[in-house]
Amino acid sequence: MEEARRDLSAKAPDRVPVLDAFLARMQQAATHSDPETVAAALAVPAEDRPVLAAVIRLQCEALVTGDRTHFGACYGKRLGGVLIHSPRSLAEALLS
Repeated sequence: MEEARRDLSAKAPDRVPVLDAFLARMQQAATHSDPETVAAALAVPAEDRPVLAAVIRLQCEALVTGDRTHFGACYGKRLGGVLIHSPRSLAEALLS
């Protein structure tokens, strides 16, 4: 959450209140550090596997990430039952 706020503050500071509104509706959970729960075949680099493993373990509906480098090819797809969203696609889904 802090990384998202920091990135958004640098790139579009006027949108930080929108992020805060979204975050107020979300539930926080600690990451799970067992990347073994994520199949090695997933197209996610090793440093991102703990986050993906956590959302899978917590049976989250979605993972929202602006990390196009590591997750861009996964936007709109389900990994381990979790739908991967960009911030824009989540906003569009919530506002439609």
